[in-house]
Amino acid sequence: MKDSDLKNIISLMLRNKDLLTELLDRFDPEDIERGFLLIPQNMINCDLKMLIMDKTAPFLNDYRIIFDQGSIYLDLDINGEQLGRLKAKYMLTIDDFAFGGNIHRIGLSYREDVKSEGNFMQNMAIKAAGLKGSYLQTAVGMAKLDFIHAEKDYVIISLDQIAALKKIPSSLKLAYTNCENGKLKLRFTLEE
Repeated sequence: MKDSDLKNIISLMLRNKDLLTELLDRFDPEDIERGFLLIPQNMINCDLKMLIMDKTAPFLNDYRIIFDQGSIYLDLDINGEQLGRLKAKYMLTIDDFAFGGNIHRIGLSYREDVKSEGNFMQNMAIKAAGLKGSYLQTAVGMAKLDFIHAEKDYVIISLDQIAALKKIPSSLKLAYTNCENGKLKLRFTLEE
């Protein structure tokens, strides 16, 4: 590991020590020793909830994530502003996971089910939006998120476009293993 990578990791840890202490309680030391990072869904649903809700306000009212049967399930309660309240369910399957060196990208196939909880006109507007492609495509296009590219049933997330993640050391390599029993399992290595 390079000197600059180590300094970046330590400074990041110090800046976020309270949150890190809380999050570290969710991990098993034996898994880490074997090179596995098992991210529990409860960490995202509970420990990181306020952080996620702050970053997605005012568009996300609530969410729940489930890691099971090789997929990631999202249950979203969305504030669609003029479109009213929406309930969206997604089943995501990781097809491409490149995380190492200068490439940090995730490719996921997905299925969606979006329903309006608004009035008749809002419901009709939602149905019309779904005729142009997937709702996720429409939402990504409207939000102008440069780190997400959505197609009809596939989405690519380029983590390199997210400023906060640019401090990740290039020596950290992650490989996706699976989603089972409430945990997202990744294998990690630090290469020189």
